[in-house]
Parts: sequence; C-alpha cells; structure tokens
Amino acid sequence: MPRFYLLLLTLLLSAASVAAQPTFRLGLRGGLNRATSTVEPASTSPSSQYYYSASKSAIYAWQAGAVLEVTFHRFSLQPALVFSQKGEQFDATISISGIAGMYGTKSSTINRYNWLELPVNVVYTLHGFQVFAGPYVALGVGGRQHGTISGFSPYYTRLMHQYVDEKVAYGPDSNNRRLDAGVNFGIGYQRGPLQVQLGYGLGLWNLHQDNSYQHYDYGHDFNQDAAYNRVAQLTGTYFFKL
Repeated sequence: MPRFYLLLLTLLLSAASVAAQPTFRLGLRGGLNRATSTVEPASTSPSSQYYYSASKSAIYAWQAGAVLEVTFHRFSLQPALVFSQKGEQFDATISISGIAGMYGTKSSTINRYNWLELPVNVVYTLHGFQVFAGPYVALGVGGRQHGTISGFSPYYTRLMHQYVDEKVAYGPDSNNRRLDAGVNFGIGYQRGPLQVQLGYGLGLWNLHQDNSYQHYDYGHDFNQDAAYNRVAQLTGTYFFKL
C-alpha cells in the first residue's frame, strides 16, 4: 500500500507539473482607435481683457503589431509591440479686447501622433470571455497636423486665413513630449486562435513639456497646457502556436 500511495502521489505531482507548464503563442494584431486627449489649459493671463477657449473631439485612427502570449491555465501574459496612431481634433479661440474692439485667432486642426507602443496585459479567460489590464509605455515616432488658422479684427471679419499641414515635431524646439505611459484595460473574447478585445487606454504622462521653445498666441503660453491620451481600442489578434 505505501508503494501505491507513493505512485499515486508521483502521478498527481506529474500531472500538476504538466498543467503548470506555460504555453506560448505568437499573434498578429490589428485594430481601430477612437482617440482624443484631455483639455487642461493653463491660466497664463490674469487680464479680464483676455479670452481663451479650447475643445477637443475624437478622431479615428489605427494600430497594428505583434503579440506574444504566455498562458498559465486561465491566466495569460500578453506583451505586445504595436504601431498605434493617436491624437485629436483641436479647436481654439484666442482673443484680446482693445480700444477698437476684439482681436484674435481661431484655429481648427486635426493632430495625428504616431506611437511605438509596448503594452503588457495580464488576461484572465473563462469560457472564452476575458478581462485584461496592464501598463504601457510608448515612444513618439512622428505624426502630422493639418487644419486652418484664421485671424479676426474689428475692421475685417478675417484678417488672415492660413492652412496648416506639417509634420509633428518632438525635442527641444517643440512642446511635444516624446515619451508616454499609462494603463490599458478592457474585456474580450477568445475562440481558438482568434481574440477580439475592446479596451481603453488611459494616459498618465503629460504630453506637453516646458522648454526653451515658447509658443505664445495673444499672451497664452501653450507650453503650460496639460494633455493626456485617452483612447478606446477595438483590436483583433490571430495567434500561431510556437
């Protein structure tokens, strides 16, 4: 009998060891982003003659990349490397009152920022349904801004009308920070090699930075404005066994 119990214990330990062995898969991911960023304009002018308003709305963009999945029973770790486009539509009015009336500018631009993002999600799966969460870090690798800027004065409805179409700049001559970080979380469903997830990216790193480059318009210092990425994400991933 002792040998029987020893054999049974050995079999149970072996089964537990096999069950605890992780499985690995590599996936290709693609998806849609509904992206915007927060509006936190700084109070840089105490004058009652100065007026500044800003609003942001969402744009639609995309993401694509590769995912490594390491699974332990119902839990899995999914680090990924994705190219993810984010940004916003930004509308602002800046004006100051003078002796003759109001002077200022109105702008409307669509800003698309390209990020090389590394999310690391912990995923729990039960009967195909998933919940996930994890941190991410991202590196800005370009982008583009396009739209219009119009000036106005008491004498002319439009003093100027300028079209904007330029690359997004990073570094010491820009107020755009190259690094971003935050958390992703959401729900999903997995069936066989296919996984679909609906998530939300909550940026925790201010996208603007103070530096020697001063961006003023009628007294407003845009370097002091704070902005954080906010992105709803719908992604699909197809996994291959390794």
